[in-house]
Amino acid sequence: MTISVVLVDDHAVVREAVAGMLSSQDGVSVVGQAGSLTEGRALFDRMFRTPPPGRVVAVIDVTMPDGSGLDLVRAVREQNKDIGLVVLTMLNDDSTLLEALDAGASALVRKSAPSDQVLSAVRRAADFPLEFSASGLAEAMRRRHEQPQTSLTSRETEVLKLLVEGASVAQVGKSLYMSQSTVKTHIGKIYDKLGAHNRASAVIAAVRLGLVADVDRA
Repeated sequence: MTISVVLVDDHAVVREAVAGMLSSQDGVSVVGQAGSLTEGRALFDRMFRTPPPGRVVAVIDVTMPDGSGLDLVRAVREQNKDIGLVVLTMLNDDSTLLEALDAGASALVRKSAPSDQVLSAVRRAADFPLEFSASGLAEAMRRRHEQPQTSLTSRETEVLKLLVEGASVAQVGKSLYMSQSTVKTHIGKIYDKLGAHNRASAVIAAVRLGLVADVDRA
């Protein structure tokens, strides 16, 4: 069965190189490209209305000019459980890997990886869209469990900063290019990690733990 691939990456050279590599493979067809989150959202809106043939896999960069590609991953996964979502990134840190896992990605591949790893991730994501794979996943999970439970991801820290500043859920979403449901998911995780039940108790906990000071310095 055909694998229809959508590419979302602001680096045209990288996007075209990946498109060329994938298009040369039997049974793989690149059906759309976008250079920003805004273009990516519009591309997915059209694709949801008129699905391409076969199984669909999106290859999405993390660092984009108008936000994080992981927010697009999360938004797409909220709408569709069958799309393969491969995160392609230059970043090499636990936070990005674990956030990709939490966002519902199918795989994370670093841009420094050989092209056959990208192809393998795309094929696997087509077959198992809800099973996450990434190099170094086991080690990252071990380090996550060894860290204090109050450790926030970079995205959660950004949300916390805006909450401390008094932003509403809608304002947080607008500032960080996220849907309100995604913002609420982040807030729920922040509350869980801080042992908070509402915004006020979260702010108090953040001050006590020194998290607000860290945010303010950022």
